[in-house]
Amino acid sequence: MKLAAIDIGSNSIHMIIAELGSGHSFEVIDREKEMVFLGKSVFEHGRLTESALESGLGAVQKFAKLAQRHGVSEIRAVATSATREASNGGEFLYAIAESTGIVPQVISGAEEARYIYLSVRNAVDLSERRGLILDVGGGSVEAIVGDAQRMHLGHSLKLGVQRLRAEFGRGAALGKRDRKQLEDHVRVLAQAALRDARDAGFECVIGTSGTILALGAAVQAGLGRVPRQSPTGQVIQLSELRALADRLVALPPEQRALLPGVDAKRADSLHVGAVLLCTLLELAKVDELTLCDAALREGLVLDFLEQKADRIRSYEVVSDIRRHSVMELATRCGQTGPHPEHVAALALGIFDQTASVHGLTKEDRRLLEYSSLLHDVGQHIGYEKHEHHAAYIIRHGELRGFSELEREQLALIARYHRKARPRRAHADFTALPLPRRRAVRILAAILRVADGLDRSHHQLVRSVEVELDAGAVRLVAHAVGDAELEIWGARRKVKLLGKVLRRKIEIAVEAGAVTAASA
Repeated sequence: MKLAAIDIGSNSIHMIIAELGSGHSFEVIDREKEMVFLGKSVFEHGRLTESALESGLGAVQKFAKLAQRHGVSEIRAVATSATREASNGGEFLYAIAESTGIVPQVISGAEEARYIYLSVRNAVDLSERRGLILDVGGGSVEAIVGDAQRMHLGHSLKLGVQRLRAEFGRGAALGKRDRKQLEDHVRVLAQAALRDARDAGFECVIGTSGTILALGAAVQAGLGRVPRQSPTGQVIQLSELRALADRLVALPPEQRALLPGVDAKRADSLHVGAVLLCTLLELAKVDELTLCDAALREGLVLDFLEQKADRIRSYEVVSDIRRHSVMELATRCGQTGPHPEHVAALALGIFDQTASVHGLTKEDRRLLEYSSLLHDVGQHIGYEKHEHHAAYIIRHGELRGFSELEREQLALIARYHRKARPRRAHADFTALPLPRRRAVRILAAILRVADGLDRSHHQLVRSVEVELDAGAVRLVAHAVGDAELEIWGARRKVKLLGKVLRRKIEIAVEAGAVTAASA
């Protein structure tokens, strides 16, 4: 079954088309966006102008045709603050229904917050923490606190960028006095909501919506950073955002559009968005923001699944959204047999029993598990150099719940599981912080040995027992049957592990036809 979700927002009209899978999961197979700025019309004139009506209606008509070509079974559409507050918003919705058959639902700020929470929960790992979610739209800001289980609070504030643009300069450069008036206005309207959020408690702040992602892109471009395919998991600092805001407010729209990474279509409102976001982060008393490209439209799909399911959706009971996402990617790449799971179990056994030597963390253990499950996904492209293909797939496979740094580490661990070892000449590797380079070396070395211990993919080595002494690490493989190929495979892959642990690695086997041997 295919479902289309349309978000008629105050800045843009978005649509995603999702194919619903088994287990109440879904995959986005197409997406479209049209920037029509309904909010600019409403917050300047109190109504939708003829040109705004024409642009908005044209966008929805185009989306309806696209959905029809995809053969969708149902279309869900919602309209937010601009349509809700326009004196002729009803006429706009009637025109949509008459020309397309789509009947949009006008939703409240509270409903908008809930949909946003559902989408972010399904994209960011909140299993062991609460997050403050900030969504900056054209007409409103949603401030939400939630974890993987439920939304603890949600506020909708009349602080959208088109609303603020209409009130503060209509796109013109802002002097010091005008900027201070804008900041004071935001503080008056947002301080109670952010105080509630601090009282509820949160460990991270997540930013979603087109305005926040546009600001994130401008920050990254201004610093000369290479943009990633997906912004989800990227982190920007408040200090970087303040520096961007200083540049944006000092320039007229036509000059803002020339700054690196600035979307020309957003140039006349991005400056107030930057001031707004800085002020919100200051009120939240945080110094950084994690970006997320999940938004209200994904929440519509999740809400549909929730309503139609005859039992609780699987994503709600998943204790680790990251592992769930890893398994989804492995399934798409045809790597769901016993081999990856068995390699992961062997790798974790070695990791746990050598913890006193390598000193890595619980989070590193999780990275080892996930990279073990994905180490062969590159075979979806081809066996030769499949470790390189695996790294590419992991980087671009839309893994949910991972930061940009975590995705890069997963990619590199898979990249080094087979032949080449990490080198300073490898730009991706040397771009990692120094402690993360050490972790990648160790985790890739453990994965190599674990993969070798299942060389035949028949799970003959059931477990590994590690014996430590001052100069050596002895791996005792508990095997069934003839595990000669497994011992041979592991021996060929111990060199990197010995180097990173600074110990001689010995391999022995119990049971089967192979006798104890020294690497």
